[in-house]
Amino acid sequence: MNWRSLTPALAAALPCLTLIGTVQAQKEESGPKNPPIDIKNAVDKGVAMPTPLDKFLALTLLVKTKDIDWNGTFNAVAVDIDPDKFTDKEVLIPELLGIRIADGVMAIQAKDAEMLGKAASDIEKLADKLDEKIDLGRAKRVRTMANEGKWMDVFRELGFLQQDIMKKLEEKPNDPRSSLLMVTGWIQGSRYSSKLISAHYSDASSNILREPLLVAALQAKIDRLPANVKAAPSVAKIAAALPRMKEIVNVGIDKPIAKKNVDELQTLATDCIKSVLAK
Repeated sequence: MNWRSLTPALAAALPCLTLIGTVQAQKEESGPKNPPIDIKNAVDKGVAMPTPLDKFLALTLLVKTKDIDWNGTFNAVAVDIDPDKFTDKEVLIPELLGIRIADGVMAIQAKDAEMLGKAASDIEKLADKLDEKIDLGRAKRVRTMANEGKWMDVFRELGFLQQDIMKKLEEKPNDPRSSLLMVTGWIQGSRYSSKLISAHYSDASSNILREPLLVAALQAKIDRLPANVKAAPSVAKIAAALPRMKEIVNVGIDKPIAKKNVDELQTLATDCIKSVLAK
């Protein structure tokens, strides 16, 4: 099979096909001690922390990797902050954490140990400011493994670190900080994805951005935030932008998103991130 010939929609469907095969195998092997899976009893575990990596991988199916300027895209999009200057652990620090986690994923894609080291250091300092007793040893391992060129291990450790932070925040019911981290992480990831796709635009590449259900779920998270959090300028900016962002990515499973709309998505996402950094 020529993997580069896959459309983004088909590429996105592959994990589903794997799941279906697994379910079918389990049904065939089921017995008294292993009852068949009942889809009706499936439990919604909520939205996982979005990552732009799936879009990066889909883009490499359509474009030769050597033709994609990962490092230049990182330098154009990544934020440069001094974590020591921030003290608002209810809104700003969670927002910055989401942004810097997305930056870390991009640094891994670019295989740049220096860029990843700075992102991991920022994540460590920001997470420590949450006062949630998060084990930040993974941040140090991320930097060490990057310097050793162990990029698969780096991605795994960053993913575990991200999960550790989210689990701590979610220990408190309805903690708005987990929603803020998740939404800003997706928005920063969208800045990277839309910039890359605009640079390598085609009908197929634009469809990589299609994810209306995810954006709807993020909208719902913002809508459920406490009134005092929603009143923060950066949160209000995000709340105002998400409906249009959802419209842009709400296309058919194999339909294109117009290039002007890809560029608009990037502008909307950039404006949201600027509103966070304006504090």
